[in-house]
Amino acid sequence: MSAAKRTHDREETRARLDALAREISSDLSRLESDDRKELLSDFVSNLFLATAEQTRREERRQKQAEGIAAAKAKGVRFGRTAKPLPDNFDEVHRAWRDGEISLTQAAEACGLVRGTFYGIAVRREQTENHTH
Repeated sequence: MSAAKRTHDREETRARLDALAREISSDLSRLESDDRKELLSDFVSNLFLATAEQTRREERRQKQAEGIAAAKAKGVRFGRTAKPLPDNFDEVHRAWRDGEISLTQAAEACGLVRGTFYGIAVRREQTENHTH
């Protein structure tokens, strides 16, 4: 984030907090002194706890991102392991691309659902196009 953006966000937040402080002060002025003190004390405690929790969440997300990046750098793969393709996939894929069979027929011949067959076919075609 740029310094100008940070300054703008900070000033915008400051203005919102100032307006909120005036609103809370106005609301509290209608109450008895002991009630004002108790409510204000509760508010400050809740604000502190909420801020601390937000900081913990941000730190946890940062650590997770760092851990994921480190794992990926080591070659760790995430997600389920892909099942092996059926032996007839290339033949069926060619027949489908040549218009000899429909997508549904191709998927059924490979024991896959249409979306899975199509996704695999497209990824393989992209890989082949990038390697040639």
